[in-house]
Amino acid sequence: MKRNSIWEQIELELRNDKKLQPNWPIHIVAQAAIVGEKAGVLINECLQQKYNVKQSENTESIKKAAIQTAVKAIRFLEQFDTISQQ
Repeated sequence: MKRNSIWEQIELELRNDKKLQPNWPIHIVAQAAIVGEKAGVLINECLQQKYNVKQSENTESIKKAAIQTAVKAIRFLEQFDTISQQ
């Protein structure tokens, strides 16, 4: 994937995520848990590919999980300055 395409997909998913879940948690641990949960999904998708479980559809699932992890990390970072000042 080219970097421009990656950023376009992340930006699109970020906009969609904010529409679907406009209320991001205030507590920093809850935010980090959301990022960690998405990273866990990414790890699970990669394990499934590694051990040939549902391999045919897994490439897109891995990309989607990576993009969603990036989106949640961005949302975490957007709130980080606000939280660190409390």
